[in-house]
Amino acid sequence: MQRIIINQLGPIEHCELTINDFIICTGPQAAGKSTMAKSIFFFKNLRNILLTQFKKRIFWVGDSGVKPSYQPFQQEFFKEVRLNFLQVFGSSWCMSPKMYLEYYYAPNTKIRISLRQGEESPNYIIECSRDFKEFFKELDQIQEEHHDHFGAMEDLLKRKISELFHEDKEIIYIPAGRSMITLLSSQLYYIYSLMDDTQKRSLDYCTQNYLERILLIKESFTKSSEQMIEEVSMLTGRKPDKTFYNELIRLEQEILQGKYLNVNGEERLLIEDDRYIKINFASSGQQEVLWILNVLLYYVINNKNAYFIIEEPESHLFPDAQKKIAEFISLVRKGGDNQILITTHSPYILGAVNNLLYANKISKMVDQTKLEEIIPCRRWLPFSSMSAYFIKQGKAESCLDEKFQSIENEVIDGAARDINDDYDKMIQLKESCSNRSEVSQMARG
Repeated sequence: MQRIIINQLGPIEHCELTINDFIICTGPQAAGKSTMAKSIFFFKNLRNILLTQFKKRIFWVGDSGVKPSYQPFQQEFFKEVRLNFLQVFGSSWCMSPKMYLEYYYAPNTKIRISLRQGEESPNYIIECSRDFKEFFKELDQIQEEHHDHFGAMEDLLKRKISELFHEDKEIIYIPAGRSMITLLSSQLYYIYSLMDDTQKRSLDYCTQNYLERILLIKESFTKSSEQMIEEVSMLTGRKPDKTFYNELIRLEQEILQGKYLNVNGEERLLIEDDRYIKINFASSGQQEVLWILNVLLYYVINNKNAYFIIEEPESHLFPDAQKKIAEFISLVRKGGDNQILITTHSPYILGAVNNLLYANKISKMVDQTKLEEIIPCRRWLPFSSMSAYFIKQGKAESCLDEKFQSIENEVIDGAARDINDDYDKMIQLKESCSNRSEVSQMARG
C-alpha cells in the first residue's frame, strides 16, 4: 500500500498517511487539507510527467528534421519534477529549510524531495530509490539501441512505467472554487487560447489541469449520458450494467435538479423536456457540483480507472444534496477500480459516509432486501478500504473509531456541540438573572 510523508510544508508540520481506496480529510480551514491533497496529486502525477517526457522523444517533429540531443532521462525527468513542484506549491523562498516530502509507491520504491539552501535561493534536491535509477538507465539504453524504431517501444514502456509506479490509474484533481470556471464555461476556449505558455504556467497547476480536462471532455456531453453509454458499449463490445448506470444517472440528476447537455457549445440544464436554463444562470450549488458529477460520470462510462481528489464536494449544496453527492462518489468508487480522496468541512458529508459504512457493517446481520430499500448496496463502504484524518495544528490524526467502524462522532458533532454549549450557557445565564430578579423583588416586598 502506498504512503506519503510530509514535513514542514505549508501549514503541515509533519504527517504520515497511508493511501487507502477511500480517504476523507477534515479539519479547520487553513489547517493543511489542500496541502496534503496536492502533495498526493503531485507524486501520483509524476507517472504522467514521465510518460509525457517519453512521448516527446517518440513523436518529436522539428522544422530541421534533425532530432535534438537529449540529456539522460533521469536528469531531464528531475528537471521536469522541479518545474512541476514549483507550479503546484509555489516559490521555495517561503518554505522551511527542513521541508521534505517522501512518497512510497511500494515498500522499496520511493521519491524524496527536500531543500538545500544555496547562495542565491534554495535548491530542490530529488532523490529516488534504486529501481528508479535502473529504469532511467534502461530508457537511455533503449533510446540508444532503438532510436530509429522508438515508436514500436511505446506500449512496452507504458507498461513498464506503470509497473515502476505500481499503478496505471489517471490522477484527477477537482479543486474548490469550481463555480467560476463553470460560469465562464462558454468563454473558456477563447480565454485559454489567448494565454501564452508563461501565463498558463502562472496558473495554479491543479486548476490548470482541471481546466484542461474539462475542455477535453466537454464535447462528449453533446450526447446524453444514455447515448454515451450505448456508444461505448458498441465500441468495446461490453454489455453495460444498466441497473448500475441508471442508478448513477438518476442520482446525478437528483443532485443537479436537472439534466446536463452541451448543445452547440451552449451548456444547459434541462428542467423538463421543453424547459432549460443556461448553466451560467444556474444556482451556485449547481455550478459548483456540475463538473464533479460530469468528470466522474465520464470516467465511469468510458471504463477509465482513476484516482480522484475532490475538494469540498459539499460547496453551496443543501444538506440533502450533500448526502447524495457523498453517495454518488461512493457509487463511482464501486463502478471500477477507482480510488477517492475528499477534503471536506461538512458534517453532512461525514454523517452520510458513516451511514454507508454502517450499511456495509450490518449487511450480513439483517434482511439485505430491506436494507437496500434504505441505501442501495452499491453505495455501501467497507471499513477496510477507508481512512479518515483530522488535520489540525500541523498534524494529521486518524479519526476512525475502530470499535464502531465509523468516523468518530466527536469530529462530526464538534461544531454542533460547541454551538449547543453556548446556547446552554446563555439559557443558564438567563435563568440565573431571572432568579436574582425574583429574589430582589421578594426582598423589596
